[in-house]
Amino acid sequence: MLQLLSNKALMAAFFAFLSAQILKVIIYRDIKSFGRYGGMPSAHVATTAALAWEVARLTGYNSPETAIAAIFLSIVASDAVGLRRKIDPNSGHTLIEAILGFILGTIIAFIIPK
Repeated sequence: MLQLLSNKALMAAFFAFLSAQILKVIIYRDIKSFGRYGGMPSAHVATTAALAWEVARLTGYNSPETAIAAIFLSIVASDAVGLRRKIDPNSGHTLIEAILGFILGTIIAFIIPK
């Protein structure tokens, strides 16, 4: 269990998700917004962006692991902005929500010591 907590990529993703959810509570001034789909910033994109950046920092920017994480990020972001928004406009994200999620995830990843 302690080894899991020392996994920097996992911790970056976790803290990005947590940060995005806390920001939603602050922005919307509603505790019910914690964990809900949609809204500013995208927790899905923040989580996968932090994961992708941290994997890149740990394994190298040209590693297969980084490629997998980057493709995972692109699928999640595409789904958040495109597919889910088309199915239910209230559950998807606007482009700016996804971009701000990406920026948040990037910041969190680079805050965590390498």
